[in-house]
Amino acid sequence: MNSYTFSDESVRDLNEICDYISRNNPRTASELFDVIRQKCKLVAEFPNMGKRYHSLAPNLRGFIVRDYLIFYYPRADGINIARVLRGDRDLELLFSELGED
Repeated sequence: MNSYTFSDESVRDLNEICDYISRNNPRTASELFDVIRQKCKLVAEFPNMGKRYHSLAPNLRGFIVRDYLIFYYPRADGINIARVLRGDRDLELLFSELGED
């Protein structure tokens, strides 16, 4: 069984997202986190199923959960989540200094 891990950046992203949402609706924040974890588990089993984002970083892939893009790097035993970002962010700027974990 393959696994998924979160980079420090993705943990910060998730904390900020869930903290922001939970100010108005804690249940929605919890549900979003659960959906992201479920999708990460699925993608870890099939690491090459995500869309390629090679223009942002070599080997980078991603998938969508609601309004968020989950970026990851495939590994031999699953995936490493690099970032969790809203789709309307400046992705090129955010990835300009990110290296593969």
